[in-house]
Amino acid sequence: MTMRWPPLTPDGVRASTDQVPDSTPTPPISIGSVVAGKYQVDRVIGFGGMGIVCAATHVELGTPVAIKFVRPERASDDRAVARFLTEARAAAQLQSQFACRVIDYGRLPSGSPYLVMEFLVGQDLRSLVSARGPLGTEEAVALALQACEALAEAHSKHIVHRDVKPENLFIAEGPGGARQLKVLDFGISKQLSQLGPQRSLTDSTESIGSPSHMSPEQMIDPAGVDSRTDIWSLGVVLYEMLTGQMPFAGESGPQLCANVMTTQPLPLQAHHVEIPERLSQIVLRCLEKDRAQRFHDVGELSVALREFGGETGALAAARVQRIFGRTTSATPSTVASAGAGAGEEAKASPFASDPTLPIPGMPRRGLGVRVAVGLSLLAASGLAAYAVRRSVVPARSEESTPAPPVLLPPTSASVVVTEPAPPPAPLPVPTVRVKPKLRPAPAAPSHQAVAPPVPEASAASSAVYPELKPLPLDLPADVPPPPAAVEAEQPND
Repeated sequence: MTMRWPPLTPDGVRASTDQVPDSTPTPPISIGSVVAGKYQVDRVIGFGGMGIVCAATHVELGTPVAIKFVRPERASDDRAVARFLTEARAAAQLQSQFACRVIDYGRLPSGSPYLVMEFLVGQDLRSLVSARGPLGTEEAVALALQACEALAEAHSKHIVHRDVKPENLFIAEGPGGARQLKVLDFGISKQLSQLGPQRSLTDSTESIGSPSHMSPEQMIDPAGVDSRTDIWSLGVVLYEMLTGQMPFAGESGPQLCANVMTTQPLPLQAHHVEIPERLSQIVLRCLEKDRAQRFHDVGELSVALREFGGETGALAAARVQRIFGRTTSATPSTVASAGAGAGEEAKASPFASDPTLPIPGMPRRGLGVRVAVGLSLLAASGLAAYAVRRSVVPARSEESTPAPPVLLPPTSASVVVTEPAPPPAPLPVPTVRVKPKLRPAPAAPSHQAVAPPVPEASAASSAVYPELKPLPLDLPADVPPPPAAVEAEQPND
């Protein structure tokens, strides 16, 4: 809600009871009643200009919840009811851990709508800063990064909050004292991608948002804003957390709006000299009057802030980037455009020098699949190589012992012929003819030369050789010549 009890003055100070114009409003259902047969209303815990928030208990589960009702005097206002439905639809789409979760929605018997949300224990950011003063750099940036993650999911679904301010940033206390920021109140959010037929919920005489946190374009045309108006508002919140002061001041609403439109905020070091120059430039870039000069989205803003967010800064920025579908860090131009003097800080962050580095704490998705595919390809390559080798290697004979050389008796000299490679097809058996001596008498049939004995049959000795021409052979002197050719017997005279 935008209001707590007692309410806050514009300076962030609790108002005294004599300054409170109205008492706590009465909800549309009496305390102790049961809503929808499930939620018993316990007490009023907050209210604003349009709604009332009550603490309630689930009668069956015994768990606490928060129920938001439309104020009775606004129940007949169609625009107020339409805005209430807008908040319900917008909040129901968000699943971020840093957005207040919606549990249920319905209508009372009178027709007035209500919204059931998770019950939060803690305090809003306005109360925290008012009680403690300026926050430390790491704490303030860590809270801003949590807000960036909630807004990133809303912006990715084309939802613009339009009312980001300390009262709508709740510091919830979890188990063990853990603190977590929750973004509240999407009551005046704008749906850029329409869920269905919608009509304007504003008119020319109505101001939407809080002037101290409204961007210049929102002051001029509330219906024409985009997600960069939330970046402006978050920059104002960061300025407040780090300095304890507002970037723009004014004694009246019109003067405040004029200052927002025409003046420049003081550098953050003018309030606290220990604030890093680089961080001051990031905040001032959020407050550029020309929205084209601001960060393009909260993803770029989170990348610029991560080096000041402590141990969880890089992880928080990575989650924001992933919401926008980015798997790497911002480009160097994005980081460098945040302002001058970023050289040393950029060098200190490994992500700025190498955006392809893995993000700490983030799982390497798809690594198992890539390893499995690589092993499969390796196995397939091995099988293919084995098959090719089997197809080209010739078959070996059953016996590995080479056949002995065969001596063929040529006409003039003998030559030793060794076994060549196996022929592709069998050829006729070669024969050796010996030329007989010529005599006047008719020659008798000549006898063929007797081949030397061949060893016992073996697979290698049964090979058939083609006819070869004798080759001259130079033998050493100590080697006896081969036996002479066998001459055919000649008949007696």
